[in-house]
Amino acid sequence: MNSSPKNNFSSPSTEDLKFLTDASLARLAKWLRILGFDTTVYPQEAGRPMLRIADQEKRIVLTRRQDMTERQFAGTLFLITDVVVGKQLKSVIEKFSLKIDRERMFRICLECNEALKPVMREEVRDLVPPYVFENCEQYNRCSRCGKIYWMGTHPRNALRFMERHIPNHLP
Repeated sequence: MNSSPKNNFSSPSTEDLKFLTDASLARLAKWLRILGFDTTVYPQEAGRPMLRIADQEKRIVLTRRQDMTERQFAGTLFLITDVVVGKQLKSVIEKFSLKIDRERMFRICLECNEALKPVMREEVRDLVPPYVFENCEQYNRCSRCGKIYWMGTHPRNALRFMERHIPNHLP
């Protein structure tokens, strides 16, 4: 199979696309999650089991492994050739015509890919640093791993990164 994506399942809108990356693309997976795209990382060596999962879950496979393009796979597989994460992100956005919506950004846990849920400020008083508690009003929590998120320096730095690497794709 060539590295051009072919989509054998019904064409979802770009915001409904789901991705599965091999372990070498874990940083790319985090950036896709930041943008609001459901992206899981296959933790073992990429191969037939990874493709089976992608097929079962209707996920687009993103891989750096050239040999994966030669395997029989009815779904969509895209070969990532660049090693720089900013360029990887740009190539995925362009290849799949992803529409970035600021309302969807920072809504998925970077660790476990679960949707974040808003939590009351008082619920996180003892779970975040005192300075954060004093200066932030809104918080989100991952229902799976319990990680707490807030709008602090990390989201601001992420936006700066995106402005450098994918400025033409930001809303």
